[in-house]
Formats: sequence, C-alpha cells, structure tokens
Amino acid sequence: MNLQPLIDTSQGTASPLSQTPEAGLPVLFLLPGSLGYGASLAALTASLREVARVVPIRYPDLGMILKGQNNVSDMAVAAVEQISRVQPRGHIRLLGHSLGGAVAFEVATRLLASGRSVKFFGILDTSLMGEHSSSWETLTRTVHRIRNNRITASRMVCRALAKVTVAMGREAVLARMIDRHAKRQFNLTLFRLKQELQEVLRAKAYFRWLAEPRSMLPIPAILFRCKRKKMPQDLGWSHAFAQVDVVPSAGSHTDLVMQPHLAINGPLIEMALSQTYSPAELPEREADCSRDRASNSQPNRTSVQ
Repeated sequence: MNLQPLIDTSQGTASPLSQTPEAGLPVLFLLPGSLGYGASLAALTASLREVARVVPIRYPDLGMILKGQNNVSDMAVAAVEQISRVQPRGHIRLLGHSLGGAVAFEVATRLLASGRSVKFFGILDTSLMGEHSSSWETLTRTVHRIRNNRITASRMVCRALAKVTVAMGREAVLARMIDRHAKRQFNLTLFRLKQELQEVLRAKAYFRWLAEPRSMLPIPAILFRCKRKKMPQDLGWSHAFAQVDVVPSAGSHTDLVMQPHLAINGPLIEMALSQTYSPAELPEREADCSRDRASNSQPNRTSVQ
C-alpha cells in the first residue's frame, strides 16, 4: 500500500513509515500535541518499535486552519480518514499526547459510532480541567527549557508574536506576510513563526473543545499522569470513560516522552499496550516477552470510575 506520510511535514522529521517496522505487529495510532509530530514523539515511536507499528496522525496545517478547519472536530475527521486508510478493519489503538488526548477522544467517539472497536485508549498527561499556568509557573518553565537548550530566544519572540497576533484576530494577515517573504528564500525565523502560529491556533481550538459537552464513552482509558499541583488524580477524565486507570509517570507535561523520563515512561506505555493484545494479534515471541514483562512488573496504577 502506498501511504502518504502521516506527519506534519513542517516539523522536518521523517515519518516512521519510511522506516521498516517489524512485520505483523499491531498498529498504534499516535495523536500528537499542538506542535505536531517532532523529535520527542519520534523517540517514543522508536521505543515502542518492538511491540507496535506506530503511525503518527497528521492534523490540518496552518493553511487549512485558516480556511476553516480550526476545530478539534476537524482534526478528528482528518484522523479518522487516515486511520481508515491504514487500518480499515480490526481493533483500533489510540495514544494521544496533550491536545492529542482531546483529538483521540473525538476519534474514538466517531469510530465507536461507526461500529469499530477501540481496544486501547492511552492519554499522555492531557487534562480536561482547562488549567492555566500562573506567570511565575510560566517563567519557571521557560527558564528550565532554556537551561536545557530546548528553547531559544528567537523562538520565544516568535511565540510571543504569534500569541499577540491570534489575540488580535490577525493570524491570516501574519500568515500572508510569512508566505510572501518565504517565497524569496528559506528563512528559519519565518519558518519558526509559522510553526508557532499554527501551534497557538491549535491550542485555541483545544480550549474551545474543553467547553463543549461530551458523552461518556463505554470503554476504559489509561492516563499516564505527571505530577501536577492541586489537580485531581484523573485530570477530569473519569466523566469521559467507563473507567480510567491512572499511571503515575516521570517528568513534566512537556518532557515525559523525552530522555531521561522516556526510559521510565516508555516501558509503562509498552506494558499497558501489550496487555491489550490477543495471541492472534502478536507474534508468538513478542507475546512471550510481553507476558514475561507483565508477570515481572506491573505499573502502579489507580482505577477511577
């Protein structure tokens, strides 16, 4: 089957589909956060290669957002189309990070309504509480990211400009300016500004979605939750699923799938995913390995109903 890359090509990261996954493994659809599929999620993909064929989902890009595909439901529609193309039959497994948790919920809603089976629903620290960081928390997080070389002064300026532009409702004007100047030659600053504008608009769609009513899905979910102050254990998800298992995870919301935290969280995700496999879905040797891992170590999880 000739598949198009299912990632944001603007991220500059090769799709895992361009690599040769181990034949016969079940598919895991990975729904990224507002930044799209980048280096950190690529590392997560690599860590799960022994137990799943990870397929990242691509959301509508900035051009499509400005044309009206600017809601979580639009992202879900695009995701369902990609899922149906890659896996038209069989159990569906979803893993969403940040914004991706919300998109995954909408995807599961549509799949279940069409008669599909959602065998695994994983949530990587997505909150339904709609919390906003204080100025001090934002400053502390920014300083930490600068110290760890995860953000530059140039990117901070681009993000600030994108936020101000969106707040003024002038994102289309800024996008046209970027495209006009980008036609002459590649400019890294303009590229970053476009990515930040896209992320801010996706985050805005996420907060709109939080205010919308939603029905409870008749399936269980597993929440990989990082430490958060003054937040309920389930981050609001117990009202969205029949059961929510909460697995304490290392790191923060932004780096739980990055090293050194991935070394801890990766096996937790792998174990939870493997436990949903039937013998017919998993090659015999992998099934044996999964059973051994499950028998030797169980994640510290709490069920919330």
